[in-house]
Amino acid sequence: MEIPPVNRCKLAHSMLSQILYSSVLAGYPRKTPRMFGQDFVASRRFGTRTTRLPYSLTFYTANMVLHNPNNWHWVNKDVSGWTKEYLEKDLVGIKAEKDGASAEISKLLSQEGDVEVAQRKGKVITIFDLKLQLEYTGKTKEDEAVSGTITIPEVAHDTEEDEYVFEIEMYSESSSRTAVKDVVRSQITSQLRARFQQLGHALMDAHAKDIQHAAGHKPAFTPAKVYSSSSVNKSSEESKSSTTTTTNGKGPAVNVTSLSDQQEFRCDAPMLFQILTDPQRIAAFTRAPPKTFEGARPGGKFEIFGGNVSGEYVELSEPTKIVQKWRLAQWPQGHYSTLNIAFEQNNVDSVTIMRVDWTGVPVGEEEATKRNWENYYVRSMKQTFGIGSIL
Repeated sequence: MEIPPVNRCKLAHSMLSQILYSSVLAGYPRKTPRMFGQDFVASRRFGTRTTRLPYSLTFYTANMVLHNPNNWHWVNKDVSGWTKEYLEKDLVGIKAEKDGASAEISKLLSQEGDVEVAQRKGKVITIFDLKLQLEYTGKTKEDEAVSGTITIPEVAHDTEEDEYVFEIEMYSESSSRTAVKDVVRSQITSQLRARFQQLGHALMDAHAKDIQHAAGHKPAFTPAKVYSSSSVNKSSEESKSSTTTTTNGKGPAVNVTSLSDQQEFRCDAPMLFQILTDPQRIAAFTRAPPKTFEGARPGGKFEIFGGNVSGEYVELSEPTKIVQKWRLAQWPQGHYSTLNIAFEQNNVDSVTIMRVDWTGVPVGEEEATKRNWENYYVRSMKQTFGIGSIL
């Protein structure tokens, strides 16, 4: 049954009083409400289960300073992209040395989660909950090269300095290399703890001014547009993440994002390169001949998995790099991502790391893209050619 507008307002006011006011102003716990478009969404702030309440509610969301008298209204700004750039600059280069073994943070491999700066009634807060994965490189006392990953399952706005958990792995384990891993555990992690504690302050310094007016400031503003009910859900979904909009040739404008992945294979780089460029090897791991294959050369088009994956080779540097235009069949017609595949071979253990970076993946297709890549590329390649363990 449709709820009358007056009752909707009463319900909205009641829910705000019980959820928003008490949750956000009384200590800023992690379970806070999130608002998108013209829907009010009550959810665990960084969870996956979301309950939409049956009413409309006017609110303010900030990509810039807006009309907000006395800083009274709830204003939030998504700063996930800024945070990733900040962490790349702040964490990469952290190094340590002990008893001749050394280690250094070389790359931010992934960042998952949300980061926002928000304010209401003059109170500015940061709300974030992230999972990070870093890459480190190092050398033993005997000058043996070592590399691996550091996974931090939770970096949150309310995490204390001694509460961070670090999962440290080496790409290729051996007793001679454990000294580097020990340097990471004993020396690098302490530096990371200190840096993570500064993230909230950095967010405030960089973005508080964007969501809060100075005292007495009364900026001009443009009245909000009135949307029809048919456009509410669309605008709600589009505002969930910080994305870019691109046009791909004559294709439609698409909100896009970026993805990355890395996998370890028990073979050399030339073999991996051949698996992804030779039509017979492609037919082996895809379980069928390519529907189209114009050759592994710049401009060579391909269709595999019965046409569910298609694209074009853009750049090839054997045996270290492949760049493709790449798409899944369910993506908007005519839209392609750019897929960069890099092969890094460890000559000591004949292990090759395959690093994959997509740009231009349609928003909402991230999970399907990574799931299909892992299941139909990575797992199938390892199983078909016996070049890696399958978890």
